[in-house]
Amino acid sequence: MIDFEYGRNITEGGAWPDMTPMIDMIFQLLIFFLLTSFFILPAVNVALPKSRSTETRPPSSLILTIESDGSIGLAGRSVATRDLAPLLSAALARTPDRTVVIQSDRGVPFGRVVEVMEAARDAGAQEISFMVEQSIERGAR
Repeated sequence: MIDFEYGRNITEGGAWPDMTPMIDMIFQLLIFFLLTSFFILPAVNVALPKSRSTETRPPSSLILTIESDGSIGLAGRSVATRDLAPLLSAALARTPDRTVVIQSDRGVPFGRVVEVMEAARDAGAQEISFMVEQSIERGAR
């Protein structure tokens, strides 16, 4: 026969909700966010110049990278200077706003940056902007 223990006080134990599934979900979310945070890091190690005023780039813009040794990258691929304008022109044809973002290492000579800007203008870029790190100054404003 089954004994139901009608007189038992529910505060004596066993009345609390099981916390194990909630703790499991919290650990899974923690692991998920830790792993996905590594994908946010930039693919190219470039020391960007600092600026007090920064804006976010449009999501549809192309990124040109100029590394410290002067080599150029377009969308993660290494590109020679003579091939930059035709490749950039073809890539800009698929971009609706025709915006180019230049991500240049702070040690690159300015003449090299101007060469890349000229190639982007020749390819038909309507707007050229620069990717920088935001500098935080104490005592500003």
